[in-house]
Amino acid sequence: MKHYTSSYHCRWVWNQVSGFAAIGIRGHAAGMVVVYDLAPGAAFGLVQRSVYTPDGKAGLGAKYVNCPTLTLDRVNGAKVLADAKSGRRATLTLTARFQRDTGKAVVAYLPGRNYGTPQDQQVLLATHTDAMSLIEENGGLGMLGILSYFNRIPKASRPRTLTFYFDCRHFMPGGEGGWPQFDYYTIHAERLKSIVATVGMEHMGGRQTIETGPGGNNYVYSKELPGDGGVITSLMDVYNNNIWLIEAIARAATDNHWPRVDVKSGNLEPGVNDGFQGRVKSPMNKGRTYEIPGVGLAGDWPGGWTQTYAQIDTEAGMHGFDKDYFVQQVAGLSQLAGEFMLVKPLVIDLGWGKLKSALVKLPDTGFVARQEATAHRQALVNQYVAAFRKIESGATSDAGAVLKALTANISAWVTREQQDALRPLIEGQLAKLA
Repeated sequence: MKHYTSSYHCRWVWNQVSGFAAIGIRGHAAGMVVVYDLAPGAAFGLVQRSVYTPDGKAGLGAKYVNCPTLTLDRVNGAKVLADAKSGRRATLTLTARFQRDTGKAVVAYLPGRNYGTPQDQQVLLATHTDAMSLIEENGGLGMLGILSYFNRIPKASRPRTLTFYFDCRHFMPGGEGGWPQFDYYTIHAERLKSIVATVGMEHMGGRQTIETGPGGNNYVYSKELPGDGGVITSLMDVYNNNIWLIEAIARAATDNHWPRVDVKSGNLEPGVNDGFQGRVKSPMNKGRTYEIPGVGLAGDWPGGWTQTYAQIDTEAGMHGFDKDYFVQQVAGLSQLAGEFMLVKPLVIDLGWGKLKSALVKLPDTGFVARQEATAHRQALVNQYVAAFRKIESGATSDAGAVLKALTANISAWVTREQQDALRPLIEGQLAKLA
């Protein structure tokens, strides 16, 4: 009996197609056949957004390479592999065409009390609008839920404007990153000045899929309860090591009873076992692109059966949607939006996260007394946390004093080379307290 947590397993299998395409293109292959280690239902229709260009990038002027590709599952691909090993020949024909379509991005506002004035500050919420199924394409419903909630509060009581960005570039070749010239805030960069934070959202309310049965070749929805793995994980992206951002996510997930959540910041700090920490590869957290404080939710997408080809597989409609989980996620994101409407910009300043990352990643060789490296590193981090807690409480003078004490200890404990890297980070934060 073979049994996988498919939302993880399937994604790590099928995301190899871009790498395979690059190999085929570099080798001037006439065509390509990919046999996935996946059940037939899991592998169905999984080629999506792969860019067949020499450098793997899309965009205006990209020159596409003709390399017809057939993807198969482990069952239907077994004979093809056997034939290939025995030297059999085959003809691969792809019937396709290029079609130009025009999408539209929508930007809407729920005005705050200072809307339309130079004092207006905004929280940007973003999702995509061009995917194919209920789980993949429900961020817009989530944003409407958030809008509906805050619309019940009088404008005069809304401290910041909520800006809703419905982006239409997600399923263009290469995704949003391949077409920055069509990004609303790249075109209107001056409008970023009023945005203090961002919240992204996509892939919500999804049920977990599993491979089970003989050979693991039955691809079905899990029958487990949400808390036992019956729903897909809420993957939360926070690209800066700012303590407030991380703790705000924890509050939202806990208060709204999310059954499965995984917060990742990327390689900004070692993981719990001192190893590499991954990141959530979601372009909906626009803060990462615009270098603005932000977070983003991307439900762990299970695979093509439940998303990409939902329009021709009825099992991927409401059967794959947990409405209660969706409501919990939207409630948590509403809480985050509300906290962003209230938090002081100094508290979520990205400089705090950069300083923390620099401290926790100090190597043992960066300390004058290497035998004391662990203790001294922890002491420096503790001082940093103490300074940040003063910032949160509004005691900026006290925070400045703690930062100066931190600087003194760095001068005593850390090597000159590492001091030169840390000092500008501390001075930058001290300057913001003036």
